Amino acid sequence: MTTSAVPAPTTTSLSQVFDDWQRAGAALRTAESRGACDDEVLPLAEAVLRTRVAVLRDRIAAGWQPSDEMMRDLEVDTQLMLEADARGT
Repeated sequence: MTTSAVPAPTTTSLSQVFDDWQRAGAALRTAESRGACDDEVLPLAEAVLRTRVAVLRDRIAAGWQPSDEMMRDLEVDTQLMLEADARGT
């Protein structure tokens, strides 16, 4: 995936996108620490994935140049999101 192929972010501010990512991560860690079942953890993990991708896309749209490794990670994360969408979650 090239930087030009990364969709532009929504009009949400970076601080909001970043806060969403932080909240999603906290919810996932909390669920995992109390031994939540997979049915509860999976949607939380997907929320972390979606919000992390949103943060990265926002930064790329703002001119940030991520490393090749980070771009590969973004590509993998995006593919995982597409698979989750195909499952209907």
